[in-house]
Amino acid sequence: MSQASIDAGAGASAGSPPLITPWPVRHRMPVAGAVAACLAVASGVVAASAPPVVPAAVLIGAGAALGALRYPSGAVGLVVAVIALLPFGVLPVRLGVAPTFLDVATVLLWAGWLARVATGRDRVRHPVVLASFGLYVALSAVAYVGSPDPIAPNETARAFAKAMAATLAIVPVAQVASDRPAARVISGTIVLAAAIEASVGLVLYAMPRDLAYRALASLAPLGYPTGDSVLRYRPDTDILRAIGTSIDPNMLGVMLMIAGAIGVAAAMAPRPPWPRIVGAPALGPILACLLLTESRGSWLSLGASIAVIAVLRHRRIWFVAVAGAVAIPFVPAAQRFTEHLISGLQAQDRAASMRLGEISNALTIIASAPWVGVGWGVGDRSIDLEFTRGVSNIYLTIAQRSGIPAVVAYVTAWGATGALIWRGVIRMTRDHDDDGIALGASAAVAGALASGMVDHHFVSFPHLVTLLAIVAGICVARAAAAQSTAGTVSA
Repeated sequence: MSQASIDAGAGASAGSPPLITPWPVRHRMPVAGAVAACLAVASGVVAASAPPVVPAAVLIGAGAALGALRYPSGAVGLVVAVIALLPFGVLPVRLGVAPTFLDVATVLLWAGWLARVATGRDRVRHPVVLASFGLYVALSAVAYVGSPDPIAPNETARAFAKAMAATLAIVPVAQVASDRPAARVISGTIVLAAAIEASVGLVLYAMPRDLAYRALASLAPLGYPTGDSVLRYRPDTDILRAIGTSIDPNMLGVMLMIAGAIGVAAAMAPRPPWPRIVGAPALGPILACLLLTESRGSWLSLGASIAVIAVLRHRRIWFVAVAGAVAIPFVPAAQRFTEHLISGLQAQDRAASMRLGEISNALTIIASAPWVGVGWGVGDRSIDLEFTRGVSNIYLTIAQRSGIPAVVAYVTAWGATGALIWRGVIRMTRDHDDDGIALGASAAVAGALASGMVDHHFVSFPHLVTLLAIVAGICVARAAAAQSTAGTVSA
């Protein structure tokens, strides 16, 4: 009998738990080699039959998926990276439907967290948040069933399901981010991924336009458009707008707004979560690209976020803001942007005046179906493609799609979440060791909800709904941690 067997028997006889025999080492290398060989052959087949961007995306995605299943914060980081860099990327493999990279990353996030709950390594916390957003999703589902939309597995049903699932992403993120290192990883990924996307947007903006078109058209194998709308311009002008890989400049703008709020708070924190020499330069491309999106709603939202940061902690921001406002008239390059902003505030241009008409149409639609709304689509067409039903306001969008009870539940859910966040964030802003994550995330959520008055992206597009849920999850987790720490200290 071997010494290992004797030791195992002695341990078992002493009353210790039964030992789990590990997989023999001699079997691991052959199996690993076989798996690697299969992956190599599959990669070779894909590389030979598809454009280079496809196998590269598959290999990167496979590695990221393995890491996401192993590390919960890595799973959230993978979702964030997809949102920032390839929000509309579609897997080159068709499985009856065309799953997007975001779909896969979201499934990995939920699978990893649910596995941890099932094995006792994590638990469900923050029941108020879960119940609040669960009620909103439940009322939306009831409204969807009662709406004129046919109950069928069509594009409208998939859009609705994705939006609801994205809203509930706050649940696993609020658990994962309860650990401070995990919250730092997730927040850092938001800022870093946004900085990379902003840099891509700036490069595409500076390129000759035909070259920028070809660069964006090369993403066609991943489901990206190739038509004349690849490049976006300010209406009725030839002024190009930065879009990066987000297709729409307004969607890029709100994503950069969230990252900018988190980055500003972290850069000014007493104990920043990452070195200032790394975090501060990342704000450069984010703010520059945000400006070039020509997205006035995103500009105002970032202003609201920074105002929250200034009110709650860093009041010297007001001096910088005043100095900047005084300098704007003397900077010729700034006149284009200030005139565009003022034109929007006064509803003088076509885009701004159209939004006033959208609000009138939305109120008429809501009055016609106040309880369950008119649904998410007309036939097989998404409501976002129906001109008469589109409205640049998240609250009116919910009301006309799912009825007044759903929008009341939505506002109530954010009110309950805000009440949970408030005391914890205030407590952290008085802490000399504060890393700024909770403050920045809270300011980003405030900015996003403010932008909802002039944009509908945070309830219409799953990747932005997910991003808002992730940032809100960070707020909830860090605020709850601050409250529990304060309770322990006082006890």
